[in-house]
Amino acid sequence: MWYVMQVRTGREEETISMVRQYTADSHMGECFLPRYEQKKKYAGAWHLVQALLFPGYVFVETEEIEKFYMGLKQVPSLTKVLGTGERWTSIIDQDLKVLEKLLNKRRLVEMSTGCIEGDQVVIVDGPLKGLETVVRKINRHKKTALVEMHMFGRRQDVAVGLEIVSRM
Repeated sequence: MWYVMQVRTGREEETISMVRQYTADSHMGECFLPRYEQKKKYAGAWHLVQALLFPGYVFVETEEIEKFYMGLKQVPSLTKVLGTGERWTSIIDQDLKVLEKLLNKRRLVEMSTGCIEGDQVVIVDGPLKGLETVVRKINRHKKTALVEMHMFGRRQDVAVGLEIVSRM
């Protein structure tokens, strides 16, 4: 199951290092930061860069959250493991399916490409292909799309890389 820890924004990598240090036991599972690719223009050329998909959050895949949490009590940067009341809540299946469709094995949402036909966006390649209905807004200049996801108990727009290559 996937769980989410809220941490101080900008300290995600540092928190993962501390989590690995304090929970080096086998019940930890995998601790990771989902990222996305986007193109940025600097020095006169376009470059493929990576950014955090959910700044301020660290994801954990574990089957034994209680044991894992006991090890986390020593991690100073941890804010909390998200949940309801006194119980930790894993990411619900519907949201997990969307995330697993978007993320590759390296936990990265690769760049997608698409075109605009009339007033509709058609994704021709990449992880967004077939998910056109969740695209809320496109920024052609920044080569990103805002995708609607239901995460952390609320609806959230998440930026992912999308290059529009043509308009018909």
